[in-house]
Amino acid sequence: MGSCRSRRPYSFLVAGFVIFSCLCSANANAFVNGFHRKKSSLESRKQQSSAMCTKGVGCMNTPILSTIHQPVHSSARNLIARSMAAPITSTLNIDGSQATVSCQGTLPYLIALITVSASLYNLRTFCVLTSKLGTNDRFSGQYFLKRFKGKKIMFIGDSVSLNHWQSLVCMLHAAAPNSSIIRQELNNNSISAVTFQDYKVSVMLFHSLYLVDVDEEKIGRVLKLNSFRNGNLWKNIDVLVFNTWLWWYRRGLKQQWDYMQFDGKILKDIDRMTAFRTALTTWAKWVDSDVDTNRTKVIFQGISPSHYNGTNWNEPGVRNCLREMIPFNGSVYPTGLPQAAYVVKEVISSIKKPVHLLDITVLSQLRKDAHPSSYNGFKGMDCTHWCVAGLPDTWNELLYAALIS
Repeated sequence: MGSCRSRRPYSFLVAGFVIFSCLCSANANAFVNGFHRKKSSLESRKQQSSAMCTKGVGCMNTPILSTIHQPVHSSARNLIARSMAAPITSTLNIDGSQATVSCQGTLPYLIALITVSASLYNLRTFCVLTSKLGTNDRFSGQYFLKRFKGKKIMFIGDSVSLNHWQSLVCMLHAAAPNSSIIRQELNNNSISAVTFQDYKVSVMLFHSLYLVDVDEEKIGRVLKLNSFRNGNLWKNIDVLVFNTWLWWYRRGLKQQWDYMQFDGKILKDIDRMTAFRTALTTWAKWVDSDVDTNRTKVIFQGISPSHYNGTNWNEPGVRNCLREMIPFNGSVYPTGLPQAAYVVKEVISSIKKPVHLLDITVLSQLRKDAHPSSYNGFKGMDCTHWCVAGLPDTWNELLYAALIS
């Protein structure tokens, strides 16, 4: 298991997570100011995007790529109808008490925000991405809970996995708001678990920056690229959703190890992509040797992109996602896939047992508008993680389809 030092950044996040706040504060003032400038062009494009969505194969009736993921929060729809307000906030109290829903702003801006997001995203392309989903495959939280009654679903990875986990818990709670809920910290606080008591479904989160082991030794923290001890804790879970990449390229104070162990040698550093590939290969060998895929479904979440360089989306000079209010206008991201995405696909293709790649990279690259930016608890610029409710809900739509197919 990784050292305590490597868990601190994440432990701080989870320790303060007494309630799940399914909210991302949008930059309301910037949006309102820009809304009137864009309104005339939006009116014509709104009809076009609506037609594309209606006629596209497997397309959502309401675009699931909206910054505010309205379709998930059924309890909030009635509230919007009554109060004509937005955005949606759904808060789950971990003690099991009733969730609360609150709104800010006015409905026209909610409609405009969803319209902007939908209009400027190539919905036909997204419909192709979701063309394998039939009408009955759309996310149903109640069906999910019934289908996986008595099961355990575990997300394993870094803070992007935390994002993904938060989203799924909120979506399930929105579907079963009266279900009794228990929140637990297990295995020396390395596992966070939310259990929907009425269904005996546990949605769990295991913090692991690299999947492979980080051990505290006399020389310091050693990242062991060929060691996979935590696999014994994971292999009997019913659904495993893995993720790693965010921390592999970090250096200096953000680097969570001092040395690497590679092919039996202790080294100060090696090429990071080589290290990433080696660790993924260790994970892949573990899946083939230790996981019974007849009872355990194995998912690997694709690379989650960040948006700190406007050149990547044809806006040179832009240094972060702060003022990004709409998705990238197009279906092909200018930089193409990151190298890490190709490594993931190559390693997964080498696994003999069935492993599903939840390929969220391209659709997430297009969502430069979907990050918390400066609206977060750490007073910094966050163009790495994602608003909840928001894009991770879309990931869970795709996860749902993969699990029930």
